[in-house]
Amino acid sequence: MASLDSARQESFFSGDTWSWWQARRLRYNLVLATCGWLAYGAALATAVAFGKPMWRSWQGGLSMTLFLGTGFLVLMGFANVCYLLGPAVESWVKPADVGRYRRTAFAMGLIGSAAVPFLMPLANLAIFIGQSGPHTH
Repeated sequence: MASLDSARQESFFSGDTWSWWQARRLRYNLVLATCGWLAYGAALATAVAFGKPMWRSWQGGLSMTLFLGTGFLVLMGFANVCYLLGPAVESWVKPADVGRYRRTAFAMGLIGSAAVPFLMPLANLAIFIGQSGPHTH
């Protein structure tokens, strides 16, 4: 009878898989943070361009920035949990070309995660365009 130790497979928290993904986590988080700030700037610019200021005073701007920044940090935490799908799927699927899988999975996750913050300015843009169109009564 085999022992539990010999039946255990290597988890994605050990070995080359984990170290490869961990080595790229800082880059991932820096891209997410940068995209968050850029998306916030795009939302502000969109509001100003359509004459719809996001706040009335600097105090409102500061509190809104702190509130949205805190919310974005929570979302970045969730994104980092999703980041674990890369090494998890690699250890479950065991791709034949590990290097290609890693590069492709990392790039797809990074691009997808970088795009998510821009959904808010795009939604604002759609709303502002809809509100500025011809009105029929």
